[in-house]
Amino acid sequence: MPNKQWHPVFVTALKEALSDARPGEIEIQAEVALSSKPLDVDVIVVKKKETARLRHPVANIFRQYNLFEYKSPQDYLESNDYDKGLALALLYKVLEHPDMNTLDRLTLTFVSSRYPRDMLKMLTSRGLTVLKNVPVSGFYRVAGERIPVQIMVLKHLPDAEQAYMFSVFLSGKEKLKLKANLLLIRKYLEEPGNKHIQEIIEFTMKNELVTLNEMEVMFKMDNYISAEEKKKIEELLTNHPFTRRMLEKRAAIVELEAMEKGIEKGIEKGRAEGIRSLICKFLETRYGVASLQLQETIQKITDADVLDEIAGKLFVASSLEEMRKIIK
Repeated sequence: MPNKQWHPVFVTALKEALSDARPGEIEIQAEVALSSKPLDVDVIVVKKKETARLRHPVANIFRQYNLFEYKSPQDYLESNDYDKGLALALLYKVLEHPDMNTLDRLTLTFVSSRYPRDMLKMLTSRGLTVLKNVPVSGFYRVAGERIPVQIMVLKHLPDAEQAYMFSVFLSGKEKLKLKANLLLIRKYLEEPGNKHIQEIIEFTMKNELVTLNEMEVMFKMDNYISAEEKKKIEELLTNHPFTRRMLEKRAAIVELEAMEKGIEKGIEKGRAEGIRSLICKFLETRYGVASLQLQETIQKITDADVLDEIAGKLFVASSLEEMRKIIK
């Protein structure tokens, strides 16, 4: 799925992450036109007032204007993405706030589902210091840059409380993804009026980002979910069109596999019958009625490979007795 299709859900996830802000304390500007020509990167700006105290660790670095660059789960933060992000931040300052004399009101956050090894290695080679786990695990703070920069690696976030809103960006079958999805569904049930969570749930279901196997694993996490909550979640998923589609797919796959096995068995059975007929005709032609007992033995063999091996030795046997030894 192209990065642009992830854009709306990332904006929604960011809004949910910063939802503890009081009215008027933050403003999220999803897109900023920095050029008459479309730029090959997405810009999300969070404008924050000094009075805002935000709970999510992503906001720990925030100043007045906070720019974001993110990657979809299929994409990877490369070394050049860092320079692109810095260039955009500076361009944003020049075009949107030309009277800003210093850069101390800007920050830049890179968001990636996976660990950006090449980018971090490049930063070290430039002599920049990368502070790990600042303010918590999953965050890498870049010291010595012109503006404060951080990298948020979603799969390394401390727990589901910080990750549930970004669950659609978590790939693989990591425990964090399962817990994040479970917490997302719990919050969906507990906060039916939360439009952010509703949009994330719908995106997850529509794009089939949770498999039936993952749902089954989620339900087995007894320490994380009560019987009452489990019942509510099961009802939610049972009634959702997405779940029905997955069940229909699974049923179709099982049916197809059964048909394939039936065809294979039919082919194998026909092959065995053909070889049995060939061997019996040979025995009858060469040895006559004296071979009737051996023919009965051949009719009891169902393994086509065994029959094929016997058929390959028919012309090697010089007598009926030798033929008996081969068949045994």
